[in-house]
Amino acid sequence: MADSLGGMNLEEIEAASKEQPFPDNAGASPSERFVLKVSALVTVRQAQGDAGGVAVFLQSDALQSDAEGCGGVFHPFLAMGNDAITEKVWLSNATLGGAYALDVDCSDQAVIFEKVRSSGFENLPALVIDWRGAVPVGRFYPGGLGDLEQVQEVLLAYTEITADDLKTCLDTAHRTSLETPQRVGEGHAEQIWTDAGKGWPAHRPEERIQGKLIQHLRARYTKHIVRAERKNDDGITDLMIFAHTKDVAGQKIVVNEWVLELKALTDKTETGNSIPPSDIKKRIADGLIQAVSYRKEEHARRTALCCYDMRANDEGDEACFAEVSAEAATEDVVLWRWFIFRTTKDLRSEKHGVKKASAALQGK
Repeated sequence: MADSLGGMNLEEIEAASKEQPFPDNAGASPSERFVLKVSALVTVRQAQGDAGGVAVFLQSDALQSDAEGCGGVFHPFLAMGNDAITEKVWLSNATLGGAYALDVDCSDQAVIFEKVRSSGFENLPALVIDWRGAVPVGRFYPGGLGDLEQVQEVLLAYTEITADDLKTCLDTAHRTSLETPQRVGEGHAEQIWTDAGKGWPAHRPEERIQGKLIQHLRARYTKHIVRAERKNDDGITDLMIFAHTKDVAGQKIVVNEWVLELKALTDKTETGNSIPPSDIKKRIADGLIQAVSYRKEEHARRTALCCYDMRANDEGDEACFAEVSAEAATEDVVLWRWFIFRTTKDLRSEKHGVKKASAALQGK
């Protein structure tokens, strides 16, 4: 390999990359950028007195063609924050480079969703802002207002992330994006399985799970920054959640709130070889060590070991964490686990108690 590129040697390139790190939200999807842009706009408009009512933002990847015939009024500088945004339905691209205010009567909240659906925009990602309380509250529908089952709460003001709130967000990510192969693959997304039926995971499944989680975390915590693969002296953190805020004296500070260590627990390799239980126990123990180490290295307030169980049988949280729970309590590490089903049929059977009934019969 050449030791220089374009007149710069490799040492100079490395030094330059360290001085100019990637933007905090590098790699964000269009929907993530859309939610963050709208969140920033809401903050500006709130400071200028917007209050009351409801606003709906629809994300279009083909703004001009979608806007044809909708009768909307074009606002080229909406992102600048000089236009009131309440009591309107907005059709915009992901960057808020321009937006159309659609002809929808938002004062009648009962018909807003139906009007959006009847206008042919039911499949566009939608962020609904409710301004009727003390602070605006958001709900993001990634599949559009035609799919009300998939909804993500969006925090539009900075608050410290509690363990309960973070668990709720991760529960939603699991239920809507990871629980079955069908959920994982929606929208032609990258699978975490090579062969789900056989229990063969894809190559490096944790990285694929990580990508799913980032989407949900960024969509909910718009006043925080979510970064993956952050290097430190002890290794690389899977996920870091931090915020730019101010201390009691009004000085700008960076608060590292959460370090998340991710582990995919599999009993097969991607080529179908069996993985012994001892190896799985070691992965969990290693995950705990990493969670503790990375929290200390990053001066983070909290840390969690997040295990995504892709094994054939669901042994439950207590059995899974039996050998690390005492140490985790001592080190103040949160232990969370989610079971990932190999088929939708398995999930239905579990919900209706079919597996438990079958196991009981076999035990007699």
